[in-house]
Amino acid sequence: MDHNRQISEGWLDPVLNARITCHEITWIQEDKFHSMQVGGDLFFHRIPQTGTWPHCHDFAEIILVNSGGLLHNVNGDRRRLAAGDLVFMRPDDVHGFAPAEEFAKAEIVLLDFDLELFLSLSVYLENDAFLQQWTAPVLPPSFKLDPVATDALYARLLKLNTPAESPQQRRIKLKILLGDLYSRFFIDEINLLSESHVPDWLEKLCTVMRREENFRAGVERMQKLACRTPSHLCKSFRRYLGKTPTDFINELRINHAARLLADGREEITEIAARLRFRSLSRFYALFKRYYGLSPAAYRRRRGGRQTG
Repeated sequence: MDHNRQISEGWLDPVLNARITCHEITWIQEDKFHSMQVGGDLFFHRIPQTGTWPHCHDFAEIILVNSGGLLHNVNGDRRRLAAGDLVFMRPDDVHGFAPAEEFAKAEIVLLDFDLELFLSLSVYLENDAFLQQWTAPVLPPSFKLDPVATDALYARLLKLNTPAESPQQRRIKLKILLGDLYSRFFIDEINLLSESHVPDWLEKLCTVMRREENFRAGVERMQKLACRTPSHLCKSFRRYLGKTPTDFINELRINHAARLLADGREEITEIAARLRFRSLSRFYALFKRYYGLSPAAYRRRRGGRQTG
């Protein structure tokens, strides 16, 4: 079957030599594709059950599945991807997506970057051994992240899209992120074999707390679900996640608020009340801390309805 080749010119940011985009895919029974771009980096797709056309790139791509799941047809093979799966695509890998029976939709984040930026990693790492592990396999390397690591990487990718920092700062942070990812998965064999030392109870708690009814209820709900003392809970979060339970819940609330803002159907004041922030000023302060701009500015950037 013929396949299309996506080129970096016109797609990648010429200053960053990269682009981060978020895609929500819903599978439909119709034969026609429907795609809507909201703002510059968020896409909603309604795709027939036959799946997407196979294509390749002249740049590298990292795929993170944030929620749901789908089938990944790549280099003649088929893989099932679900939340937490991380795939390191190489230029010329031919791939496309198709529906998985148990998932009606999926949300994926794509980090696309130019080969020049990628090759500079060997200078940054002072080692190019990772290139062999990245290029040698027939299928693109893929790894499974736990829910905590998935959330952390998802938030980190979205923060790189904030316009609050200069392109030079964003480029530096992008290189640091790529260095972290490639050193973690292609150099450090211990981390490769053992992705997380987070206790099972804490991992399960973080997964349950991602439900809106739980993170809206806050720390009190978390303590009840954890069946641990507040002191033990706080110490565990600081030890394994480097944050407090309140920080963790605020991240979930703010990330959910960002989705509601992009959708554009609720007033900003309604979103703050729905997520149970103590005050509108508190909501604005936290949102700006995480995304680098106010909720109203974020909504304008994402193309949502400008209200509130």
